[in-house]
Order: sequence, then C-alpha cells, then structure tokens
Amino acid sequence: MSSRIDEINYYREGQDVTEAVKIRLYPTDEQKKIINQNIGNRGFIWNKMLVKIKYEKVKPSQKTLNNVLKELRIEYQFLEKSESSSRQQVFIDLIKAYNKHKNEGAGFPKFKSQKNPNVSFRIQANNNNIRLNERKNRIQIPKIGKIKFKTSKEYKQKIQESKINNITIKHENGIYTGIININTKHTPIEPSFEAVGIDMGIRRPLTCSNGLKIEEFDLTREEKNVKYYQREMSKKQRGSKHYRIAQTRYWKALNKKINKKNDYYHKITHHLVKNNQVIALETLNIKGWFKNKHWAPKLHRISLYEIIRQLKYKSLRNNRKIIQVGRFFPSSQKCSKCTYQYHGLELSEEEWICPECGKHHDRDLNASINIKNEGLRLIQEKIIKTSPYWDCHGLRCAGIGSKILTFYSKSMLKNRESPTS
Repeated sequence: MSSRIDEINYYREGQDVTEAVKIRLYPTDEQKKIINQNIGNRGFIWNKMLVKIKYEKVKPSQKTLNNVLKELRIEYQFLEKSESSSRQQVFIDLIKAYNKHKNEGAGFPKFKSQKNPNVSFRIQANNNNIRLNERKNRIQIPKIGKIKFKTSKEYKQKIQESKINNITIKHENGIYTGIININTKHTPIEPSFEAVGIDMGIRRPLTCSNGLKIEEFDLTREEKNVKYYQREMSKKQRGSKHYRIAQTRYWKALNKKINKKNDYYHKITHHLVKNNQVIALETLNIKGWFKNKHWAPKLHRISLYEIIRQLKYKSLRNNRKIIQVGRFFPSSQKCSKCTYQYHGLELSEEEWICPECGKHHDRDLNASINIKNEGLRLIQEKIIKTSPYWDCHGLRCAGIGSKILTFYSKSMLKNRESPTS
C-alpha cells in the first residue's frame, strides 16, 4: 500500500462544529421500563423493515420505508409508546447501513437480537423538547420525563451554552448513558513545533521517535475478575435472582476494565496530538495479523486500530497532520543514521548494529525515527508539488485540503537523524 497524507479540511477557530458529550443517566424503575420499551420498539421496527428489504425486495428509500412505518403503527399499537422521532430514526439508520453495504463494501445489515446487552435509540431535539436543568442535575427527555444525570461541570456548561441536536440513550452492560449531540464553537489547542514518528507493534504498542515508549496497560486483575464472574454466571440458572446478581457484578467488572483501558488510550493520544504538529504512522495490516493464532489474543487486548482512530479524529479536530507511510516501507531494516538497509534482520532481534556505520539500534526506536523522517519527506514532496511558496526557514503548505497549514521546519528538521532530503 502506498503512503498517504490525509486530505482534510481543517477546522477554523470559532467555526461551528458538531460534538458528542456523554453523560451517565440514573432513571427510576418506571423510566427504565419506558427506555426499554423504546429500545425494544426500535429493534422491532428495524427487523420488520429489514424483512421487507431482504426478502420482499422493497427499495430502501426514505419514502418507501416511511410508508412501511405507517403500516406498522396501524398494525402494532404498542409502537405509539415510542417517541415519534425515534421511530423515524430507525429507517434513517437502516438506509445508512444499506448504503454502506452497497457503496463501501460493509456487510449487509443484520437483524437486532434481544439478547444483545448493548442497545440504544435516538431522539431528535425539536422546539426545546430536550432541556438540561443544571442546578437540579436533571435532563428533560420526551416521553420519559426528567431523568437524573451526572457529568463534569465543564460538560454541563458546554451543553447549556450549545444547541442540542439529538440524544442517544444507551443501555450498555447494565448502565444507562446519554450521548448528547451538540453544535458548539471550535477551540483547537495551540500549534506545536514538533514532529513524531510512531512505530506500532505487538511487543510494545507504541514507540515514539522522541524516545517515549508506551507499554501495554496492565489489566490482569480486571481480566481475572471478569473471568471469575463469567464462571459464576455459568453456575446459576439463567433468569434467576442469583443469576441477575452475578450478571450485575460481571457487568461492573467489565465496565471497569473497559473504562480503564479507554482512559489510558485517551490520555496517550491527547498527549501525542497536543505536543506534535505532525504525526507519522505505519500502515498496518492488522486484519492479516489477526490470522496468527499466537498474536490474535494480544492484538485484541492492545487495540491498535482504536489508537489510530483516536489519533486521526483528534488530529483533525486540532489542526494536526497525520501521515501514514507505505505498508512495505522498511522502517525496521533501515539505519536511521546512514540509511543502510539491513536485509538480514530477524523478527526476534530487538537490537542490531549497522554493518555500515556501526550505530547500535533499538529496533522499535530506530523504526519510529525512520517513520518520522519518511513522513517529513512526504510532506516536503507534497509541498513542492502543490505550494506556490517554499521557504527553507519554514514549510508553508497551501493546497492540502483548502486551508493553509504552517510547519516550522527548523525545530522539526533539527531532530532528524537522516542526512537525506
């Protein structure tokens, strides 16, 4: 796969952008019944419409599926208990899923199962029908009423000062959450004057060209607890009181594991994006790695794709540049000092000495430096081809997307170890 510089339109400061804010909901028993009814109705409508598309060959357009929804409402009166926009949102989501299958190679939409513990529904905001009472920690939601919630003071203020577009209510591992979609003013973090190359691997998730090494987060205790409660559930009769108690404990242990891992990765990616203007990554064949039965369990634990996803969206939000060098770029074999390529490097070798210049290399650190150098070379190449202006004191790039991004090459090129370019 060839190298890629993401062509994106960067956000301007003060520009209106869409953001999502997650809050924890604490519904009463009565409100839980209403939420579960809405979730069940969403799955029911989805499955009925999917039958029409899959077996009766109905064209999945907004007009035809809206007519199907009208017929379902007449036939099944319990659907009236759902909020109107949440019913309409079902066929909008189904059309999106079908178009992804048709145009982007995604799988065909699947039927919803009641056994799935992670389910949700979405309500659109109209005429101020979704309101926040910051003082009483309550949020007003149509058909459900005022629900108690918890979030940080910063997020409360952000929601109050922004326009609410919709709210997605999720029931995930026994916990109710609300994801509020808002329109807000964009405030990117300050520009940085650094570039970093990142080598990703199974032995160590991230090795950065500046010497930072990110080890796998130790979740041994949390995984042990999850397995213990899974065994406890298997010993109980499904649906019994003791089974539900064990299930609640299992959900709690699972959420703790997921939250710790997510928090760790968000802190790492925020640090990398905050302190670097340019981030160069490998193009990994993660799907191919999963075919190795020895690597697959660890790959599942370290979630490399999730790290890449976070780096990409945070870079876009904060006007950073993400570069992915080619999949077959010899980052590990190449000496970052003299550019000699050592073809005899084995996968088991963590360190090696360059036969040409005698430099002693840490395999992963050397690879990350080469990735950074290749990323900067690609940027310079792109600038020379597309920019009407070139200055050896700074790299000013016009024509990438439709915005102007300034890189200060003095500080970046000072750290480069390769004499090329």
